[in-house]
Amino acid sequence: MSRAGATPEARAPAARPTLVAAFASCPDVRILDARDAAAFALGHPAGAGRLSLAEFATHRMELPSRQTPLLVVHDAPALARLAAEDLVARGFARVSWLACSLADERSGHASTAPAARLWSPSPFVEAAAEHAPRGRALDLACGSARAAVYLALSGWRSEGWDADESALERARVFANRQQAHVTLRRVDLEAAPLADPEEPFDLIVVVRYLHRPLFAWIERALAPGGVLLYETFREGQERWGPPRRPRHLLRPGELLSAFPSLAVEHHEETPEGAPPLLSRLAARRRP
Repeated sequence: MSRAGATPEARAPAARPTLVAAFASCPDVRILDARDAAAFALGHPAGAGRLSLAEFATHRMELPSRQTPLLVVHDAPALARLAAEDLVARGFARVSWLACSLADERSGHASTAPAARLWSPSPFVEAAAEHAPRGRALDLACGSARAAVYLALSGWRSEGWDADESALERARVFANRQQAHVTLRRVDLEAAPLADPEEPFDLIVVVRYLHRPLFAWIERALAPGGVLLYETFREGQERWGPPRRPRHLLRPGELLSAFPSLAVEHHEETPEGAPPLLSRLAARRRP
């Protein structure tokens, strides 16, 4: 079994005998119920998210980051193990599985609440957007539109733009499954200069995308007081994996001077030796 993101040194997922043992080993572990929606609705552990093994490929955007500790559970332990092994093959680094049936656990079927959200557009985006006034938001180069969907669920009038129609189709399915209203538009962001929006945006989010000619447009597209959240790869990432071309990698400190009309509120670069190597910026257009 081979998946993008897998590494030769990936280890087999650990078996946990009980839910109690799983949380004792890792208190911040998240539960991923790998059963189908009908079985999940009849009862599941409190706080569990849900995605079946068959959905891992088509609904990858509903999985958390590869560094999130996950406990995979199922009524059939062998299927929990199979799903956990698949996640490891996809590059997930901290995966375990429940070696007993959920039916044998006192709290295994205790909750009938909706599935918990395991996915995130980015912890940085979530934390920074939380403090921005709600309004019109744009997820630029949105891909499967995790940021756009998250913002819609958080009260924004949210749009997602991307040049890839197949990515936008996945985004439509994702938004529908999350019951989020998002306006999705096919826009070629690199073919020609973009026209300034008739109505500026109160928030623009760019995650893991870099096209430097768009920097000036982003500044103009923000409303007075509007916020830019930018998070993407920086030089050094090429030693660990894609992207590897210089035009897709920020230079050290580049974001600090990339948007001269904006006031920088936060800037950070992740440590060397801890991939993915990222730069992050929160900046605001002056009123």
